[in-house]
Amino acid sequence: MSSPLHPFSDYGVALRTLRSGRNMLGILLFACVMLQIFGFIMMRFTTQPYIGSRIVVARLKMPTTVRRSVYGRVNVARVGDVGQMTSSRRVLENYMPRKWRAILRQGRQLNLRRQWRIAYYLAVPVTQLLGVLASASQAVLIFVTLLVMLVSGAPGIAHMTRSFFWSVVLLFIVMPWQYILPGFPIPGILYGWHELIRTLDLSFLPPPGHGIPPGQRALIVARYVLWPVLGLVVMLVTAERFRAGTRLAIGHPLQSLISKSRPAATPPPQAESVKTGLRI
Repeated sequence: MSSPLHPFSDYGVALRTLRSGRNMLGILLFACVMLQIFGFIMMRFTTQPYIGSRIVVARLKMPTTVRRSVYGRVNVARVGDVGQMTSSRRVLENYMPRKWRAILRQGRQLNLRRQWRIAYYLAVPVTQLLGVLASASQAVLIFVTLLVMLVSGAPGIAHMTRSFFWSVVLLFIVMPWQYILPGFPIPGILYGWHELIRTLDLSFLPPPGHGIPPGQRALIVARYVLWPVLGLVVMLVTAERFRAGTRLAIGHPLQSLISKSRPAATPPPQAESVKTGLRI
């Protein structure tokens, strides 16, 4: 088995730099995934993000001025039978502004606080982007570390190869396949803002008189909680294999310092031979 590299040699400094970079990327990815899990739990299982602890509210009513304006347009367009025309909801929708037309068709809506909506709208895409970049950069750094170890002949290549394999698996899990390939059956562990809103609409705004079946609730929890937790497990396995490989390749810095400060062993002195001579 080859001996570990000196921590302050060229290869040792390169490996320590790569180790520091991978550790920072691993912490960043871990923070992004944990923030997304915590955010979904707050939105789905608590009432704190909603005004007055009411998750949904009834459809907003049109102001009197907007309603009178709509009735005026209908009366101008169809003077013959105004009463019949104003009683038709479809006709009213044709003559009302687009904003209130969408509100009329929506029925109930989520009662999110404005601060929470803005914070989630900004935080969710940022965590998704940083998570994908951190996962891809981590795989590249682990591959470069493996190449440096192969060139230098350092030990621990088996552990580093396993770490690179798990980093590729982690990259596959983190990639948002639901946006890259819309028909792909496996989504990434990082969700987007619109995906989160669609899930909340499905959870809290079912059709009147109908609830969500337990199987669908279990799928939602598995998608937003269990699937990211599995990604965290793969992340920890990747980090552990990388740590074991670099520890074998570099060794502990104290070992090199102790061996450097320890004086070299000198051979024991040999007994001097007794010189004898003949006196003439």
